[in-house]
Amino acid sequence: MARESAKRAQAAPISRRGEQVRAVKSSAASLKARGPVSERAPESQSGVPESQRAPGRGKYDRTRSPDQRQKEQQRRLLDAAGHVFAEVGWADATVEAIVNRAGMSRRTFYEHFDDLRECLLVLHQKVSKVSFRAVESSVHAQSDPPEKLRMGVTAFLGGIAMFPHMARVMFRVVRSAGPEFEAAHEHMMARFAKLVLDGVLGSFDSGGNGTMPADGQVELRVFALVSGMEAVAMRYVLKGEEAKALEAAPVLVDMVQKTFA
Repeated sequence: MARESAKRAQAAPISRRGEQVRAVKSSAASLKARGPVSERAPESQSGVPESQRAPGRGKYDRTRSPDQRQKEQQRRLLDAAGHVFAEVGWADATVEAIVNRAGMSRRTFYEHFDDLRECLLVLHQKVSKVSFRAVESSVHAQSDPPEKLRMGVTAFLGGIAMFPHMARVMFRVVRSAGPEFEAAHEHMMARFAKLVLDGVLGSFDSGGNGTMPADGQVELRVFALVSGMEAVAMRYVLKGEEAKALEAAPVLVDMVQKTFA
């Protein structure tokens, strides 16, 4: 078993554009903290610059503690797995492709994961956690409800734009790997929906922008909005246009604001 299983952009002020850039950078910094990422890395290390190559099978930094080495091994394996899953999909991914990309042995892989399924599940859990924290921190850094919404959406889409291979894994590969992964994905989106719901209710309570719907169906509306955001993200992923995801931010923000106008 494993050790533990994002008419308004064009009219936006320059300062707002600066805040959006900072939100994307914050999202990127959180994800980059998990290790180096290259956009389209080969399964082997033949095309990787020597300075960026993994130490190789059977080699490790002896100055690190066993716990540090274990964490570094898992980080490298998950980073490699993210590229492999994104490039070939769930059905064609193999342990051999992952360990070749990581420069590690099959034995080391099986010290961390029971099989490919558990590897994908752990990868999904870790990326979900980091992505959510990036969005959450962008939201909590603001005090004005409209800016909380704007920066949260920007961070969500910014993660997709900055890390397209992980976006493919999270929005495409995971959903083709079976019911347990679909459940994990739904749990992740439920956390984002709760963050949006808390923001909307907080805006009502503080007397900010927005009006409580006459029928009181706030949660249902938020669920529909977050599902729409997910569909937009999927559209960019399926078209291979993850780098353009941020262009949807003004539209999604406007959609939420008009729902509770």
